[in-house]
Amino acid sequence: MNSDVSIIIPCCNVGMYVDACLASLTGQTLQNIEIICINDGSTDDTWSRLCRWRERDARIVLLDQPNAGVSAARNAGLNAAHGLYIGFADPDDYADPGMYGRLFSAAQEYDADIVECGNHVFSDSTGHPIEAKKRSPRWCFEPDASPENFFRDSVWGKMDICVWNKLFRRSLLERHGIRFDPNLKQGGEDENFRLTVVPHACRLLLIPDCLYHYRHNREGSISCRNIDAGYENCQRELARLLHVVDYWKRQGWLNAGLFTYGVRKLKTFFISKHAVFTRISSRQQQEILQGWHLFCQHAGKERFFPFLPEREQHMTFMLDASDRQPNAIHKFMLAAGSFLPGPAGRSYALQKALAFLDDSSTKETETVKHF
Repeated sequence: MNSDVSIIIPCCNVGMYVDACLASLTGQTLQNIEIICINDGSTDDTWSRLCRWRERDARIVLLDQPNAGVSAARNAGLNAAHGLYIGFADPDDYADPGMYGRLFSAAQEYDADIVECGNHVFSDSTGHPIEAKKRSPRWCFEPDASPENFFRDSVWGKMDICVWNKLFRRSLLERHGIRFDPNLKQGGEDENFRLTVVPHACRLLLIPDCLYHYRHNREGSISCRNIDAGYENCQRELARLLHVVDYWKRQGWLNAGLFTYGVRKLKTFFISKHAVFTRISSRQQQEILQGWHLFCQHAGKERFFPFLPEREQHMTFMLDASDRQPNAIHKFMLAAGSFLPGPAGRSYALQKALAFLDDSSTKETETVKHF
């Protein structure tokens, strides 16, 4: 007999957290579940703890593999799952006892392909809830969602990027062969998965119940606060967007909503309070620009540029401008303007960075290794 829900937990060096997570999952009011734990090359006591839990509860399924990243670990779990619906949990978080029962009953009531709940956020250092980060979506059901509604007033445009607050109909994932991109190991895997799954789904449901508890700023988690990490994060975002655009192209879904979404995702790297682009080397700037042009080409800029809001159009025009050799006076004005506060100063800062690019580096850079 199949389980109602399969819960997939990738585990890598989380020995000090995994007991609390599994205690919350084995204590669920929904009994007909399977809990699939994937040991992803842990070097601490994670595996021994998982084995002890398996001895206590026969619903726990253990998989062991060399370290391959969270996406590959989740894929292994998906391949082993038998539930009607699939849920995901992170091993350093925990769930309310009624979480999966509530999600499953809601999914059955509305015959939903995907159902999402709200979540709490708590501090890793103190264990106290962070009320400002709590998320409780307004109840909403959409019985006829489609890719054409992306980035418009649709339920899936309101859905959180994370996978741990959702149930996905397993037959939907299997019918379309949907898995996580194993090349994404350090960020973006949840959003990538969402943008390949949700367009296939027709019946989407949001419920306001806050049922998942997310641990904030765990020590050892990935941080992107320094410049090099910000640059690498931009490279990953470009690669992720190109993967999504390629998938949408193959499905015949490419539209203005996806192009606008991509531009806004990349905008923060070019124009923001601490924009990465204005602080990296000229070689890195050239690589980012080439990635930007590749995204625009694949995402249909020629067709969808008019649908961008005015500010995004202005940024796109600056990044695409072929003549970036202003005279000395113009360069001085751009440099001075970059000290202005707010959006105007950030716009000048981007123009300044583009104007001072060394054109010779463009000729030397024939390919971008990250794309």
